[in-house]
Amino acid sequence: EIMQIDKRINKNLLRMSLCIALSGAAVVSTKAQSKIHVDLDYHYNLGFSENKFGHNYGRSDIEMGGHSLRLGARYDVAEKWSVGGGIGLDHYTGDEFNTMPIYATLRYKPFKKLTGAYAFTDLGYAIDPSFGDFYKGFTGKLGVGYTINLAKHFGLNFQVAYDYKDFRNVWYGYISTDTNMPIFYESNATRHSLSLGVGVTF
Repeated sequence: EIMQIDKRINKNLLRMSLCIALSGAAVVSTKAQSKIHVDLDYHYNLGFSENKFGHNYGRSDIEMGGHSLRLGARYDVAEKWSVGGGIGLDHYTGDEFNTMPIYATLRYKPFKKLTGAYAFTDLGYAIDPSFGDFYKGFTGKLGVGYTINLAKHFGLNFQVAYDYKDFRNVWYGYISTDTNMPIFYESNATRHSLSLGVGVTF
């Protein structure tokens, strides 16, 4: 009888150990998942300044706009800090430019009580893929945002930022007043915009 009781106790202990181990693994997995975030955002870039071939142009000269779609992933390295990266598709209007930026992102939450508020920066470089008409160049954002959590792993994200874009190897042309012939040359351009974003966070 004593041996049977010992066997029952050992079986119960084994079951309890397995339950504790599985519960612990589930908690660790949940905590790890809660630190990983995926962001999908749309931005409208309201351009207010552009520099090309040595001259600055404002909105009175060029009606500058643009649309941007960004997909990124982040990891919470600390309570207030989050780092990650992503890829985007941008189309700038006025002077037409398409870009595909690959960027790193950094977020900082300065307020304990206002946990949805954060400051952020995105820094990267736009690549020239083998398809389409894309321009290379440095890209950067600096701004603030706010996330409204609607569920455990789902929220709405809002951002306001300064957007800087560098366009490399742009071809320009004009008609010479002396020869009435077209003249083409290669140069770089930069665009400064106010970026207004809305998206979802998982």
